[in-house]
Amino acid sequence: MPKVPVKISVGMPVYNGEQYLEEAIRATLEQTYGDFELIISDNFSTDRTETICRDFSITDSRIKYKRNEKNIGAAANYNQLFHMAEGEYFRWFNADDLCSKYLHEKCLEVMESSPDVVMCYGKTDIIGDHGQFLRHYDDKLDLRQDSAADRFITYFNVVGMTNAIYGLMRRSALARTALMGDGSFYAADINLMGELTLYGKIFEIPETLFLRRMHEEASSWNREDNTVQQLFWTGQKKKFVLPTLKKHVAFLKAIQKSPNSIQEKLRMHAHMMRRLIWKRKHVWEEALQFLNLG
Repeated sequence: MPKVPVKISVGMPVYNGEQYLEEAIRATLEQTYGDFELIISDNFSTDRTETICRDFSITDSRIKYKRNEKNIGAAANYNQLFHMAEGEYFRWFNADDLCSKYLHEKCLEVMESSPDVVMCYGKTDIIGDHGQFLRHYDDKLDLRQDSAADRFITYFNVVGMTNAIYGLMRRSALARTALMGDGSFYAADINLMGELTLYGKIFEIPETLFLRRMHEEASSWNREDNTVQQLFWTGQKKKFVLPTLKKHVAFLKAIQKSPNSIQEKLRMHAHMMRRLIWKRKHVWEEALQFLNLG
C-alpha cells in the first residue's frame, strides 16, 4: 500500500540544545492531535543533543533525526527542515520553547475550516530559563483583511516577535515563499511572515498556545549584536553585506511574483519604498562599511 502522508510536519532546528531539548520534544509528542512527524535537524552540535535525539527516535517512530556534517547556519537549517517535511501543514518549533498540548488540534481546526487562512497561531507567554512565567506577549498579528495589501501594510505596523511561525502554516503557501532566505541578512523570519500575508490570512486563536523561552543562549536574546546574529544565521563569522538593502529588495521581489493584482502590488511597492527611505541612514552606514571592507 502507498504511504499515507502525515497531516502535520514539525521541524525542530537545534544546535547545542541539550538543556531544554527533552522538554521541547515531549511537548510535541504529547499533542492531543497525533497525526504528525517531528523532524529534528541537528546543526552539528557538540553537546549531548545527538544522544538525546537518537534515544527519542528509537522509542517513537514519528521522530526523524538528521545531523548536519557542519554548522550550516540557521537559515539553511530551517529551510532544510521544510524541504524534508511531508505534511500538508508545517510548523517550526525551537528546541528551547514549549507549547500547549492542544496547539495542533486547535490550529488545525481553524486551517481545515478556513482555506483562505495560511497561518494560524495562539497567543504567546514568555517564560524564563526555568520555565517560570515572565509575561504575556501580544503578537497583534490577527490579519484577516481580504486585501493582501491591507494585510501586508498592517503587518509592518504591528510585527515584533515572529511567534506565529511556531503555530501552523499551510505548506502550499509556505512553498511559494523564500522561506528563511539564503543567510545574507538577519531576521529572515520577518520577511517570511510578510511574504505569507501575500498569499492569505493570518488567524490568531485568543488562547495561549505557545511558550517562548527567553534565556541568554537564545538567538533572540540580543538582536543588536551583529556578530551573534551573523553566526546564528550563517553558521560562519562572515559579515553581512548591505543586509538592510537586501531585506527590502527581497520584499520587492516577493511582491512582484505574488498572485495579487497590479493595483495591490503598486500599493505594497510604494509602502516598501517608503520604508527603504526611512531606513536610508542604515543603508548608507552599511554601504560605507562595505566600501571600507573592500
